[in-house]
Order: sequence, then C-alpha cells, then structure tokens
Amino acid sequence: MKTSKSITRAFCVELQQELSIVAARREYFSQEPPRARFNFLCSTEACRAQGVKITGVRYDVKPQEHPTFVSAHFRANPNYEHHVDCEWVDETDAGEHTPGAQETEVQSALRKAKRKLDDYIDVFDPALKERVKSEPAAARPDKTPDEKPADVQSAPDTLKNKQPTETRTNNFERLVDSFRQAQAQLTREEFALLTLRIPGQGEVSLRSYFRHIKFAQLGEERRVLYGGGLVERYGTGFRFKFFDRLQGKLVTLYVSPAQMQAYRSSRYISELLSHADEVRFFTVFALGTLNASPSGKSISVDIEDLRHLAIVLGPAKAPDSPAARQTDA
Repeated sequence: MKTSKSITRAFCVELQQELSIVAARREYFSQEPPRARFNFLCSTEACRAQGVKITGVRYDVKPQEHPTFVSAHFRANPNYEHHVDCEWVDETDAGEHTPGAQETEVQSALRKAKRKLDDYIDVFDPALKERVKSEPAAARPDKTPDEKPADVQSAPDTLKNKQPTETRTNNFERLVDSFRQAQAQLTREEFALLTLRIPGQGEVSLRSYFRHIKFAQLGEERRVLYGGGLVERYGTGFRFKFFDRLQGKLVTLYVSPAQMQAYRSSRYISELLSHADEVRFFTVFALGTLNASPSGKSISVDIEDLRHLAIVLGPAKAPDSPAARQTDA
C-alpha cells in the first residue's frame, strides 16, 4: 500500500537505529569526512522485513536561513509498497475524520495546517535522560522511546481504521525544525492555531513557547530563546553575541571547551560554526533562562545541556563583500 501520512521516523541501516530526520542529520555531520549517506528502511517491522526503503531528503544539508525554505524530511520511495499494517498507511484518506466525529471550524483549520508540515510536534518533553557513560558514543544515537507517536486514546476493537496519533519528542532540534517550517510555510492565521503540550507546564501556543531575544524577560519561565548574532571562538568553546540588546544590555551565550568536550555531538556543532567566515550571521535557539551578569552590565542565556541548543546558518555573505574578500585572501 501507499503511505498517506508524513513519515517522521525511519530505520537507519548503518546505525541500526530508528531515527527522526533531525537525528539523522546530526549523525551524518558527526562523521569524519568524506561522509557517507545513510540507507533507510520503514520503521514498521512488517515493512522492514520486506525491505521497504525510505528516502531521506536534505539531511545531508546543514540547516540554513534561505528565502525558499525546504525542510529535511523522509519521503516514501515510490518503488515500494508498504504493508497494510504500516503506521504510515491509513485506510482512509489523510483528510478524512473518524465517522461520526464532530469537528469545529477551528479544529478543521488546525488539522489542515498540521498536514502542511513534514513533522508536527504535539508534545515536547524538555527532560533529558542520562546516558550510559560506558556505551561507546557511536552506539548511542540521540533517540529515545518517546520520539515514537503515542496513542491519543485506546482504539475500540471494532474500529478498523488506524487511530489518530500524537507525536512526542525530547529532541530539541526536531522541535526547532518544526517551528521553522511552520513559520516559513504557514499563514499568520494558521501559525497562530498551533499548540504544544509541555509536561509540567500544560498546553501553550507554539508561537508563545518561542521568544525572540528582544522580547524576552529576566526571570521568565524557561522557554526557547532565539535570535541572530555572531560567534567568537575560545578553543573548542565559543561565545555567541546576540545582535539585539535587552534593556540596553549585551546578551550572550557561552559554551566552554569542557562542555563541548563532554557533548557527543560536538563535532556537529563545530561543523556548523566552521562556516563563520562564509555566512552573515548565525541564528541560535536555546532552551534556557536569562540571567544578569554579576556586574549587571550584560545578560547571559544559560542552558543546562547542549542538547537544548540548536544553531542555524545565516545567509551566505555576498561574494564581493569585504569580509568575503578577506576570507579568500
């Protein structure tokens, strides 16, 4: 059968792990060059047993600001039929509802908005589980069981159609990618409809969970802070300086060399930052809190774990810009 839902996870043959497309991108760029693309199979065991392949799109392209936004995503391979029990196959068209269900105009608009996104996140759990330190790094990709969809409700035995599911994740970069695609591809009205459930906080609008640094406030409940700026390197560590000031003060985010050394995906971050001379700026997304410096002259964005940091490359510098000419010299 053909798939009728957006495919948000696939089984990576090389890593022998089920991954989201964002986790696949991080693993790809964590390889030493020359990097090899991965092969993916369907996440459903019945399909995998039949060798049903899935295509990974743009996971080998670094996240970057671009006028034409195209997200990294999984796509069904047209040469393969999926098993009837595949989680990405629905017996009804994806736009149909369960018979008898009453849908309001707002619910209908929300459903249609979600369908425009490759990987809409319903529940984001910021809690991070500790890794087993004795495991080799290559054996423990950043994939946790809660990245699998969880059933919204138990399905009656008599109901033949597959039930609606909600997508849960604690992968911060996956949430950021979903937010960026929603910003780029939905109308203002559609974007305002999107919600996100945070364990311990309840349901909030996706828009309110992301706060641009110029609108942030000291002491505010922890949320995603983001903005553009430049990077200064300190060995393997770095300091990010936001362009926008808060209360007239410089806002920075500092990552020490020790933090980078302890982070298993540090090579991925370093690969992104290596383009500092080629891009006009970086955009940083951080799940953290704002704190005033001891001197009171600046403000810092503090994060507990580098898994709560996502970096997006800004637009490339113009070839004839002074900085670009200096890089070529």
